[in-house]
Amino acid sequence: MSKKLDLKSKVRTGMAAERSDVDARLNTSGVVRAAQAEAAHILDPDSRAVLDENAVQDAIAPSESLEDEERFHILRLDDCISNPYNPRAFYSPQSIDGLAATLDREGQLQPILFTHLPEYPGKNIIVDGERRLRALKTLGRLTIKGMYRPNLSSQALFLLAYRANKERDDQTVFDDAVAWKRLLSENVYRDQIELAAAVGEDKGVVNKVLLLNTLPMTLLQRMVDNADKVKLSHAYNIKLICDKVGDAVAEHWLDQVIAGQASVRKLEQIATSDKTTARGAKRTHYESRVKFASPRGFELGELKAFADGRAELNLKGVKGVAQERLIDKLTEVVQSWARDLSEDDVDAPTQTVNTEA
Repeated sequence: MSKKLDLKSKVRTGMAAERSDVDARLNTSGVVRAAQAEAAHILDPDSRAVLDENAVQDAIAPSESLEDEERFHILRLDDCISNPYNPRAFYSPQSIDGLAATLDREGQLQPILFTHLPEYPGKNIIVDGERRLRALKTLGRLTIKGMYRPNLSSQALFLLAYRANKERDDQTVFDDAVAWKRLLSENVYRDQIELAAAVGEDKGVVNKVLLLNTLPMTLLQRMVDNADKVKLSHAYNIKLICDKVGDAVAEHWLDQVIAGQASVRKLEQIATSDKTTARGAKRTHYESRVKFASPRGFELGELKAFADGRAELNLKGVKGVAQERLIDKLTEVVQSWARDLSEDDVDAPTQTVNTEA
């Protein structure tokens, strides 16, 4: 009997030693840490951008307080400011209104991510969640739920938000154009090569995206509004057309793209042709132009006057009561102006004389 017990004891001892040896090898090889990271993806989807990308992980310093990082915070909206390296540059008012309706109906199900920066004392920097912040403000709410991420570098502020937007398909090449230009101008990335590596794009793509910044804002805004139809290949060739023959021709071909009547191949031919003209469109330069902007600097549109007697007013992004007030004021101004016109002020339409008996 004692021999049987002694044998069992030796077997248990051997198994324990083997388990210990296996655990040591797993820890050394990093398998355990990889498994924990994968589990973290499931438990905290917001952490995927950090765990999946070495570039993001390298940009984040070790956490000072895991307990503080994992718990929810209730933040005052007045104490929250936008990510200084926010990859999004354009926000559709309709999109914000739609999200506001969802939040009003269902509540805020997903917390935003925020951090603290020494240059903004007492403020919560939104890392990911700008749309939720704007939507709650339109509802008149005072607070928002958030999770804290400590010790974020400038690169991490950009990359965390960039990865989150990419996963949700919120990020467009037009947002990229504005955001990437800012990152390079503020030396967050040394050059286009380093930026391309960080965002996982070819350097040629990064270069084309950055060149979109030379487009007039009115054209760029129209591309943003039709981002489902206007892709990088369209936008880049329209940029080349704009450089070559001006805004009017470029806008004509943008209209064709939006209408589904111009392919990328057609735009390439137009951009490289020595006889680039817009079919059915005359290139008429305006004589004067007045631009309009909101108090915060967001471009609303412009008024152009042409030598052929035309005047064009193009305004975008005005909604609701503000749009109604605008229409009322414009109607009043134009009607008052029209009443004071003399016959010499306008080209009267040619009347057809009926010669039939």
